[in-house]
Amino acid sequence: MNLIIKPSASEALNEVSFNETEGVRIEAVFVGSCSLYVDHHLWIDEKQTDDTKIKVEGIPFLISPDSLKYLPKKLYVDYNPTLGYKLSSDEETFKYNLRLTRRANK
Repeated sequence: MNLIIKPSASEALNEVSFNETEGVRIEAVFVGSCSLYVDHHLWIDEKQTDDTKIKVEGIPFLISPDSLKYLPKKLYVDYNPTLGYKLSSDEETFKYNLRLTRRANK
């Protein structure tokens, strides 16, 4: 996966403190409905054994094998202080107004 972090997102994410086993989890979850729909989330989360870990500009990102199935090969992460984080590709915006929060225990 080619993960591209826009400057505003890089600046915001570099202010977050991660311990050595944490990262920003990009989650894409299939929501069973009559049409294909995937919901996207950003979490501060612990790395799981089967996660792909990608470091971009010193920021650790975590993506599960299930999420990789629903994400494009090239994914942009952007940030606006008013609108929050945005996940997009060259073709579409997947979700905006995302907030980065620490994931509670599952």
